[in-house]
Amino acid sequence: MPDSDVELLHALARGEAQAVATLYQRHGARMVAFARRYVTDSVAAEDVVITLLGRWLERPPRVREVEKLSAFLATSVYHESIDWFRRERAQQGQPPRSRVNEVSAVVKTPVARESVGARLPDALARLSPDERLLLESHYMQALTTEECMELLGIGRAALHQRLHRARVRLMALLSEEEAQP
Repeated sequence: MPDSDVELLHALARGEAQAVATLYQRHGARMVAFARRYVTDSVAAEDVVITLLGRWLERPPRVREVEKLSAFLATSVYHESIDWFRRERAQQGQPPRSRVNEVSAVVKTPVARESVGARLPDALARLSPDERLLLESHYMQALTTEECMELLGIGRAALHQRLHRARVRLMALLSEEEAQP
């Protein structure tokens, strides 16, 4: 049994079954608590963690930074929770949830497109300067992802996260304006 968490992650990356058991003994409760933030109940959170650990037994994870155990576990549990949630929705015959899908369904009619087009300049003006710069450079100036990353001095993951947040904020502003008479 590895003594330190660094040794534990190295053993986990080598595919040692005992490492998975040790990991669960040491960090299982914290992993379940973290999964509970994203899924419906404690039983589902436990299921998420067990599924994740089972997958690691079949195919050991690639651990990039062994010094950051908490970040590795949190990220892994988060992604497994999202996958679990998607599987649950699919089993119930429900489509994946996405505000982008909701808005695009509304904007499919010509009248809706004109309405959104008329409200768009006001909504863009109400965004923060950073959000507006990001959306305008990515969509209106048709810069590539790499060009946007270079312009803003951020990595790919940060760019995609900020783009998502800016789009959600813009949709909320467009919805507010639509609700006003």
